[in-house]
Amino acid sequence: MIEAVQHYAVHEATISSLSEVLSTVQEVEQYAAAKNLQVFWRGQSDHTWGLTSSLVRGVSRLTIPTDKLLNTIEDRILDDGMKWIAEISNPPYGEPLARLAYLQHHGIPTRLLDFTKNAWMAIFFAVESGDAVDGRLFALIVDQASALNATPAGTPWRKWKTSEVKVWDPVASGINFPRIAAQEGVFAVGRLPSTQPHRVAKDSVLGQKRSLLAEEVRGILSIPFKLCPPKPIPPNARPPIGLTFRVHIDKQSVRRDLRKEGQGRRVCPHPQAITHQQVYPDADGMRSHSDVLRGLAKGVLVV
Repeated sequence: MIEAVQHYAVHEATISSLSEVLSTVQEVEQYAAAKNLQVFWRGQSDHTWGLTSSLVRGVSRLTIPTDKLLNTIEDRILDDGMKWIAEISNPPYGEPLARLAYLQHHGIPTRLLDFTKNAWMAIFFAVESGDAVDGRLFALIVDQASALNATPAGTPWRKWKTSEVKVWDPVASGINFPRIAAQEGVFAVGRLPSTQPHRVAKDSVLGQKRSLLAEEVRGILSIPFKLCPPKPIPPNARPPIGLTFRVHIDKQSVRRDLRKEGQGRRVCPHPQAITHQQVYPDADGMRSHSDVLRGLAKGVLVV
């Protein structure tokens, strides 16, 4: 059985200091700017996790996901959303993608993958929890035509090639929740990946690299994310370009820097402190991260 880390290991670079975080972000963003491309970021607090959507993870626990099955389940979820949720019948939720964004925001499984325009927001998610394990940072570089600032009609992603990934900006399209706006959030969308483009992994049993089967690819990725070495990015790389970095740094020290706490030189250039309050500016965020409420949940008064 191939794990996500065995695929990542062929392509990843390791970031081992805050200064490396800064230089890595600058290098990737400079590369994208020089080629008139756009870059989007995603952070995960465990470097072993796959790059999979909530819907694909749910389906994978029951059977092998296929595009046909995913489309059928997606239609059922959209239909249920229209029946259960009055708000989703109103503008600006006229198109399926807008409805999926609403459902995703409220914790309902969809095919959408959260990314952000802000690399340091992604770093926050990479170090947010799980201090005993390394985090992971992804960069997705796309051409201008694949960065969508308006909501497309219908479900066009179902007819895209299995090499296509597009990134949709819900806020620019009029879909605005405080959390999405605060996180500078966008959604990556596409069909399930296949064996093309070619993907490999380090097989620990064989002791060598080998090609991945379609089922193995879909156990690791839920969009056609094609990884390539990040340092340097190959000169023949063509978008969409996927990069991944293992974040091998003390997470507490990174969180302190993001919060702009403690002594010493600051590395994060973000003008405001990046805290749970900023990242989750809503009732759910307060319920999960308020010191007072967390204390009460543990039987401790914080006054």
